[in-house]
Amino acid sequence: MKKYVYLLIIVIIALTSIAYLYINYVNGANNISSLNKDYESLYNNVISGTTFATNINKILDANSKNNVQKDENGYYLDNGENSIIVEIKFKDSDNIFRIEQIYKNNISKFINLYANINFKCTKIEYHNRTKLVSYLYFEEI
Repeated sequence: MKKYVYLLIIVIIALTSIAYLYINYVNGANNISSLNKDYESLYNNVISGTTFATNINKILDANSKNNVQKDENGYYLDNGENSIIVEIKFKDSDNIFRIEQIYKNNISKFINLYANINFKCTKIEYHNRTKLVSYLYFEEI
């Protein structure tokens, strides 16, 4: 009789452990999905310069909160986990700019110049390990 009680306890512990791991997996997947949702909504959609400026602030704040390291030029580095790098191509320039440059040159100046200009996210990439958004590429249209 004792053997059956021990066996039952072991089965209950095993099932509880499996359920716990599954719930953690589902919660992690839902968390990744909710974090990516805002950035994925930008992909292949046209947004105004004002909306783009709002997203610049949001992304830079997320990188700061995630303690993403910066290089000597003040650009956030890809940490392979939760960093987000954003580049933008303007019509009147052959150069590609990082959002850190726009922020350094005063975001309000960007809003004054590009508030009514449209931008489109044409490329999105994800971190291999965490599946979080790692890179966004915008073009002025």
